[in-house]
Amino acid sequence: METEEQFEAVFGSEPFLAYREQLLHDIQKHRRLLENELFFDRLLQAVGIDQVSKLYPPRSNNDLRVLFNRITSSTSPDHQKQSLVYYLLRDLPSEKTTAEAFAESSYLPDKALDYLTSPSLIPTFPDEILYTLCRHAPQNDSSLPLSYYYSVSPPLASAKSLSAFFERSCKASLTEAFYFSRSRGPLQQHRLFEQLITFVHANSAGSVRASRALELIHLPLDEEEEQWFMEFLNEGKGTTLYGAKDTLMMRKIAKGHFRDAIDFESKLSGRKIDGLNWDVLREGLHKGMTVF
Repeated sequence: METEEQFEAVFGSEPFLAYREQLLHDIQKHRRLLENELFFDRLLQAVGIDQVSKLYPPRSNNDLRVLFNRITSSTSPDHQKQSLVYYLLRDLPSEKTTAEAFAESSYLPDKALDYLTSPSLIPTFPDEILYTLCRHAPQNDSSLPLSYYYSVSPPLASAKSLSAFFERSCKASLTEAFYFSRSRGPLQQHRLFEQLITFVHANSAGSVRASRALELIHLPLDEEEEQWFMEFLNEGKGTTLYGAKDTLMMRKIAKGHFRDAIDFESKLSGRKIDGLNWDVLREGLHKGMTVF
């Protein structure tokens, strides 16, 4: 079948059929939000099509025909090309029924997201999918990115996907994120450990920060992690974090190093943070040391 006949068999012969202006605007907006690369762009590249930002979205009926021709002339498997055509159909005005009929005739699943974590599905772009889920899932709900990670086990090969996933892990459970950091190599573990400390101080406020800080200072750190903790907050980049010295002080108290805490407390004299006055705490420590 000639390309023209193929096109009209799928899209019909309406000469003005094209994407609406609002949809064109939305697609370009989403491309910018996704760092100038849509997943549809990746799929087009996967079938050997280059310069995708110039082809998609198609701005006219002729542009749609050109894109359709590029897809169907690809040497990729039919199901990949059919999937791309299906999503082109879905975005066209009044073509939802046509898209569903096309999917049914091509044996394509009608709800692709339902199959995102299916064990029978070979993961494609797993790091990129996880990164996108981490960035765009609701801030107070990390269930989707975490579910995807534990179902698919993406490699987390890029620094940005690892960092984005780890921040989501911190939001869900600081302790679980801590143990996850231990599963990485030494260099990544060190970087993630510092990210965990930064998360507690820079991404929390009020009672939430207090709760996370308490969880942080009671983590079962080994000798090396303890050194990282002290160096980061006392000498490294963490010194500028809000409450850094307070966290160091509380860590010493939590470990029972009361004499060190008293010496260190002089740096905090008179300060009041989250309702705690360090002069009052110092007096309590002195009394406690006298009793014992």
